[in-house]
Parts: sequence; C-alpha cells; structure tokens
Amino acid sequence: MQFPIHGANFTTLYQRFDIAQPETVYDLSENVNHLGPPKAVVDSWLSLIQEIKTYPHPDGEPLKSLLVKKHHLALDQLLLGNGAAELLTFFALRFKGKRVLLIHPTFSEYKMTLEAAGALIEEIKMTEIQNYELPLEQIKQAMQNAACLYLCNPNNPTGAIINRAILEDIIDHGKTVGCEVLVDEAFMDWTDESNSVIDITKEMKHVTVLRSMTKMYGIAGLRLGYIIGNPQLIKEMKSKLPHWNVNALAIKVGEICLQDTQFHNKSIQFIKNMKQDIQDYLENKECIVMDSAANFLCFQLKEPNKTRDFYFYCLERGVVLRHTENYSGMDGKWLRIAIKGNEAMNYFKNVMDEWNG
Repeated sequence: MQFPIHGANFTTLYQRFDIAQPETVYDLSENVNHLGPPKAVVDSWLSLIQEIKTYPHPDGEPLKSLLVKKHHLALDQLLLGNGAAELLTFFALRFKGKRVLLIHPTFSEYKMTLEAAGALIEEIKMTEIQNYELPLEQIKQAMQNAACLYLCNPNNPTGAIINRAILEDIIDHGKTVGCEVLVDEAFMDWTDESNSVIDITKEMKHVTVLRSMTKMYGIAGLRLGYIIGNPQLIKEMKSKLPHWNVNALAIKVGEICLQDTQFHNKSIQFIKNMKQDIQDYLENKECIVMDSAANFLCFQLKEPNKTRDFYFYCLERGVVLRHTENYSGMDGKWLRIAIKGNEAMNYFKNVMDEWNG
C-alpha cells in the first residue's frame, strides 16, 4: 500500500486509496496555521495584484532586509528561497559523494534531496523516540567522517525540541571534526525562540539554519523560506539558484506578515491552549502523546497494532491525520495531528469517541 510522502492534498489521498471523499473534510495532516494569512494580507489583496506586473527584486528586497534586521544578521548571511524545500535541494547539491548524517525520525525531504544530489547517507535511528533523547555519543562518533549532520528543531514529526545546550555541544564537536551542522528551524517560530541557534551562525561558519514562513503565516501556496549561514555558502547557493527564484507576490506578502507581530502572538497563544486541550483528551483515551513545541502533536493509540485501521476509519469520516508509515523508527505505529480550529478539533474528538465505542 503506497502512502503519500507528505501531508496535505487530501483529494489525491482519497483517490489513491479509492475511498469516497466526504462532503466535508478536515485536513489535520498539514501543519499550516489554521487562521490562514494575517488580516493585513487579506485587506491588501487587491493592491497586491500590482506585484504580478513586474519582475521581483532578484534578492527578495525589502523582505530580505527585514529578516536580516529581525535576526541581527549581515545581508550576506541570508538567502530567500521558493519555500524551504528549494533551499534544501540546493544545499544538498554540495554533498555529492560525501557522507551526510540523518537522525530518524525526521523530515522526509532531507533524504529525498540528498539522494537526488548523490550524497552518501548514513542514518541513525533513535531508540528513545517518545522522550526524544538524541544518542549523542553515537552521533559524535559518526560526525568524525561526515560532511554534514542534519537536525530538525523542533522535530518533525514528533514536535520535540532539542535543548540549545545540547545543540551547542554538537556544534562544537562539529567544528572540531570538520562536520557541518544544518539545523532546520521550520517550526521554531511557534516557540519562544530560546533554542534557536541563528545567532551562532555569526561565529560558527559550519552552522546553517533553515527557516520557513509558510507554517506560521498560512501561506504554503506561495512558497517562502530562507536560509542563514556563512557568506561564502550563501554566495555559492545564490549562484546556482534561478534568477528571480522568489516571486514578487511572496516577497510582498512575506513583508506584510513579518510586520504583523500581533497575529504571530495570537497564533501562538491559540495553539498553546488548543494543543493542551487535545493532549488532555488523547491522554484520557489512554494514548501516548509526545511533548511538542510545534503546532502539532504526535500520538500513539492504546493499541498501536490498530493504528492503520484507525487512520482509515478517520479518513472515511472526513478526518485526515498524518500517518508515520514513511518515518523510519516509527513504522506507522504513531499518528500526527495538526492543531486547527475548534470545529475541526471537536469533530476529530467525535470521530475518536465513535471509534472507542
């Protein structure tokens, strides 16, 4: 049975499994902010039409300068991309024939882009998934002969956060043994940012940070991300990217989003409250729920052997969860649920109540 690699695109999912799609579907498989774009974007929509008439700024200005100011960086440390996926693709090109470390479970796009680039992938499976304890000694040992280590913080799919002190230890070791460290912080803006390592990139030239703007601001269809690293890396990647790789509409919408701090704060508070409610509900159903710093939760049923049955039970009733069939080390025994609005969350509860009889 061929499960999709990513969440979202639920119509394709129903077609693939030959399941009649209900009239109403709640897609809890993708982690985009349920509030959608900030009101400031919606209110500006007609004027944004002007942006499609001309070519965008080749460096993504003025958004790039706003991001540099936000993160206290130099202009030559940041590069905008057509989504984080584009930047992952071009970052991976640097490792053809070189060893790269992945710590599973983790985002599937890392392996896909590295394989396409011809990298030699070494995979380390975590044994303590529920508590998300990195096997530090094993990782450090493997870093001695590796070109780069990929880390996802907060982790996708678990939502677990890696403490900054642990990251600093890994980063220091990387400097000693000559191993780069890529930290994907696509979901970091759902946190208080205390575990971000963006500031470290100024001093540690072997550290690169990847960011996404699509999750927080509900603009996944526009594709917008950025990468932060040493100026030489940024220059090298920029030289390989297509000219005008980020469209003018995305640049302008990103600019509006970035300045709407009220929307950002409101989103975080809503998700915090709703996530706690869903976690309490799942634990009352005797599920194991991982601690999550992101806008989603990863959980395991009381009877993990029934996970696939429950997944399809939900699909048939219009609830799309994220399976873990393609997450190494999770093997389909866990499910991920994005935190959405009250209507979607209450409907999920009703479906699970029915499942439990």
